[in-house]
Amino acid sequence: MKTFLVTALLFISSMVSHAKSIGVNNNIIAPDTTTVFKTIDDTKLSLHIFNPKGHQITDQAPVIVFFFGGGWAGGTPKQFYEQSRYFAEQDVVAISAEYRVNKVHGSTPFDAVTDAKSAIRWVREHASELGVNPNKIIASGGSAGGHVAACTAIIEGYEDANEDLSVSSKPNAMILYNPVLDTTEKGYGLDKVGEAHKTDISPIHHVKKGLVPTLVFHGMADHTVPFENAERFNRVMNEAGNRCRLESYKGKDHGFFNGSYFRGNKADKTVYADLMEKSYAFLKAQFINTDVKPANIFSDHMVLQRGMQVPVWGTAKAGQDVSVSFAGQSKSTTADVYGAWKIELDTLQASKISQDLILKGDNNVVVSDVLVGEVWICSGQSNMAMRVKAVPEIEALVPKAKHIRSFEVNRTVSLKEEAEVNGTWSAQTPNSAVAFAFAYYLEAVGDVPVGILHASWGSSSIEAWMPRDMTQDFEYYKTIMKDFDADTLTQNRLKSIIAKGKNRTIKEDIYLRRQPNILYNGMMKPLAPFAVRGLVWYQGERNTRYFSGVPEVTEANWFHKVSGMKEYGEVLSGWVKQYRKVWHKDDMHFMVVMLPGYGKGTEKTPDIDPNDPAAESWAWMRESQLQVLNLPKTSMINTIDLGDVKDIHPKDKLPIGKRLALVAAKETLGKDVTAQGPKMKTVEIKNRKLIVTYKNAEGLKTLDGESPTGFWLADDTMQWKPAQAKIKGETIVLSAKAVKKPLFIRYAFSGKPDVNLVNGADLPAYPFRTDHED
Repeated sequence: MKTFLVTALLFISSMVSHAKSIGVNNNIIAPDTTTVFKTIDDTKLSLHIFNPKGHQITDQAPVIVFFFGGGWAGGTPKQFYEQSRYFAEQDVVAISAEYRVNKVHGSTPFDAVTDAKSAIRWVREHASELGVNPNKIIASGGSAGGHVAACTAIIEGYEDANEDLSVSSKPNAMILYNPVLDTTEKGYGLDKVGEAHKTDISPIHHVKKGLVPTLVFHGMADHTVPFENAERFNRVMNEAGNRCRLESYKGKDHGFFNGSYFRGNKADKTVYADLMEKSYAFLKAQFINTDVKPANIFSDHMVLQRGMQVPVWGTAKAGQDVSVSFAGQSKSTTADVYGAWKIELDTLQASKISQDLILKGDNNVVVSDVLVGEVWICSGQSNMAMRVKAVPEIEALVPKAKHIRSFEVNRTVSLKEEAEVNGTWSAQTPNSAVAFAFAYYLEAVGDVPVGILHASWGSSSIEAWMPRDMTQDFEYYKTIMKDFDADTLTQNRLKSIIAKGKNRTIKEDIYLRRQPNILYNGMMKPLAPFAVRGLVWYQGERNTRYFSGVPEVTEANWFHKVSGMKEYGEVLSGWVKQYRKVWHKDDMHFMVVMLPGYGKGTEKTPDIDPNDPAAESWAWMRESQLQVLNLPKTSMINTIDLGDVKDIHPKDKLPIGKRLALVAAKETLGKDVTAQGPKMKTVEIKNRKLIVTYKNAEGLKTLDGESPTGFWLADDTMQWKPAQAKIKGETIVLSAKAVKKPLFIRYAFSGKPDVNLVNGADLPAYPFRTDHED
């Protein structure tokens, strides 16, 4: 009793003194409090405690106890201050514990194990004062600290006889970072434990059935603690019937798990963020998750994709059995160590009759009013975001709509890839004029329900919607993200704006949407891998400000750090490939809306002749957009006859919706319809004339009955002159009095060309040019 009173007084005293709380400014992180948990002669060992904001002793929070590394010879609890603060921000009490080390105390690894057990016991014994649940204790640590953490759960003995041994020193779970798991010649530490005792505190040699759930992180390039040790430990743990997960990191060394607070510039912030996210997911799955829960995207009124396997996923308590039933099917699985589960429903048939999707675990969840049909993502910037109410002829269609559902993704950003999307399904039609018009005509031609996932945000660049993985393919994007990561002022401002939620100002809203990557993280990534037929992309305006290259960024044009028009096509193609990887769907169809007519030029030359084929106009962006057609399962929606010479937000959105539906009907539903206008097939030089042969040209004509317009010719001087054009069958014959030996053609290759050439379906001819730099 006397020992308990002394310890309690020390604990209360330290709480009153309230050791300096968190201070992130100037790269300072400090615990909220420290308390002595063990005294050996003149040595006092302390716990460095980080509490959640507003923490109360009645909270019964989970608690994670970190042990620092240093080969049992040295080290500091500060190694896990950053991790501790992270967990405290997730409403978990976090503790970085001291233990005896050789260089300071002349101690052995065996003493370190005893101290670690004392720390776990003390936390459990004082759970009510700490405000933690004594049955939700996680032991954690790195390197030698990972070793002593593992020993608290695996190794018997090495208890301090002066303590109340009726209180268990075993944790309820473990999270280990590059831990020492084998102290023999096959691992690390033989010289410190001795040949005679090499397996006494070697965790891998004491694995048995009934051990606590364990998560191990290990760098594959670790030359201190062999990666093979972690692989072997994981195998032995699972063979014994324990739940153990190994997360391996290619090319990462022994200390890769440390954050920048401890490791400085050597820290990999992306990997560190991944480690923390997985660590918390593991903790949550063990101690916080109770009910089976589907991902947010699965909610009442949704539409599921027909004709393909349909993933359904969510969370539950780790190890919980989960079943999903829908349309006569029933699939089951078990939640993994992170509490994550996923099943795939077999191919579904279209259905206009609402059905229930039922999830069963320790609880039941019913998702009601579910239809089956065609599901598309509609994304981009302001012209995709333009609301239905802004286009009266589209708004007039709303009362006639049938079986059209929408999922409106709330406009938000994130500095990391989110697992859950912020939005909800509705039985109402989409807010986007283009998305609704597309859905309306697709539902009519396909006679199936249509679901639209709408994720758009005005003035956003393609870079805003690009996954970080694309830094591996594009050097300019790698530079952008490197600068972004190093810009702490921007990072802090973003965090402060995000914290405001919907209460942000318009200026702050613009600041968010014009950053790279973070729209993808918050609005697009969490949609995957929801089963969809494809994605409609109406974006590019933000990337037309520059003809080529990434501009030098100043304080005045900070938001222009984007690719130019010449590079956009390659970037767009890479973007499509990356999205298909994210969705694990090589045949995911992409329909890109060509930028329509507009009479302004680039930042360098904003005032141009909208009919000039040589100006730095949107013609170059359209050419770049067309490069995406080199990929399979892609389509370009021609809008060359649409747009407004002065308004970057033209209202003629109805034809775009119709054309999208036609292309989707033909390319994805197999309908026998004419979906695209004439496309240049070949060009022949004959008697000082150029003859253009088209495909998709049945019924080739002009809308006004006049001669075709929008054609320009040039010889080797590259001086462009307007051409006289005549229709002959499915060809156009071109000539120009001012060009004696015509070699090259540009058709509709200007900002806002005057065009009238269509096929029998009244679909416009695609722009093209036959001259190329190479």
